[in-house]
Amino acid sequence: MAANLLEEPILDLERILQLIPQKPPFVMVDSLLEYTEKTGTTAFTIPEDNILVEDAIFSEPGLIEHMAQSMSLWRGYQGFTSGLNKPKTGFIGAIKAVEIIELPKAGTKLTTYVEILQEFLNVTSVGARTEDENGNLLATSEMKTVTVD
Repeated sequence: MAANLLEEPILDLERILQLIPQKPPFVMVDSLLEYTEKTGTTAFTIPEDNILVEDAIFSEPGLIEHMAQSMSLWRGYQGFTSGLNKPKTGFIGAIKAVEIIELPKAGTKLTTYVEILQEFLNVTSVGARTEDENGNLLATSEMKTVTVD
């Protein structure tokens, strides 16, 4: 297992916002817990007033966007470590697979594990697994993200 390259978790939302291109109210990550060359662990406590919460439940698009932004946060920190002072913009190019086992309630703390499966030029294939604070698996996905300059 690769070593965590973070000296300490990044829990400050202002710092997180410097690492991702997304801006409120469309931010679906609030912490970077671990970072290695090929993996990352993020967290997000779902606010009740989140734009993708419906009837106190975090929606399917919310979970998918959270997984994509977890990848974006990994990429943003990677850019920061290589000297970039602004995150690159990216988007979901393709979703190969997504399985949503359970939708979490507002207030739930999500933990997501991302793994870089393959990179070629500006396209990254990434796998993601999201759990709640009790370790229950909520969703998995495999998607391709595209980074643009």
